[in-house]
Amino acid sequence: MEVSAGIGHRTSDRFLDTASAEAGLRFGALLGERFRLIGSAARGITRLVEDRARDEGDDFSADYNITAAWDIGGAHEVRLGYSYSRYEYRLGPAPARAFVGESESVRLRYSYFAEWGQAGIGVTEFLGGPSNPAFSVGGEYRLNAPGRKTELYVTGGAGGFARSDDKGFSLGLRAKMPKGYNLYASASRNYFSSGANNSSFSLTLVKSFGVNAGRIFRRH
Repeated sequence: MEVSAGIGHRTSDRFLDTASAEAGLRFGALLGERFRLIGSAARGITRLVEDRARDEGDDFSADYNITAAWDIGGAHEVRLGYSYSRYEYRLGPAPARAFVGESESVRLRYSYFAEWGQAGIGVTEFLGGPSNPAFSVGGEYRLNAPGRKTELYVTGGAGGFARSDDKGFSLGLRAKMPKGYNLYASASRNYFSSGANNSSFSLTLVKSFGVNAGRIFRRH
């Protein structure tokens, strides 16, 4: 099992800046030597920070995921997952009504694991609308020798949609610490065809429990 807590800040070219916080839980099980089943749930809250006089209330989100992972040898992994998201946006000053939306998606990802870190490529299809799959690449690279008390990894990723100009890039750092703690710091830049481009920064702390956590969640 893993628990996580994170904070973030987003600066938008078109909309007001926001701050966010999220807490989540992940759990998993080994199904034989090659198969794993992983589930997660997360709850987030977003607040305007640029214009404090505009009290539009808080926006909320909830995300639920279930993933089946298959190990091919010791270095290769294929994942197939399903995600459900529910979000609630305020449309004006309090006590304005909230807009509630839902989305579903399926994703397929391949990852390669090595001594230096990992790399992967994935595709996500959003259900209930016109087909516009999202593609992504990402990974992490170990910066210091393995076995140290705290191991450092540089992380990075990029992604975009097949039928639009929307895309994004990220770069960050992970600190693998004793007693099952991992600290992630990441900065990203997203570009949208609507012109609502934004930059964001996030900081997340993850705590793993159980002797099989490293094996289930495939972290170095």
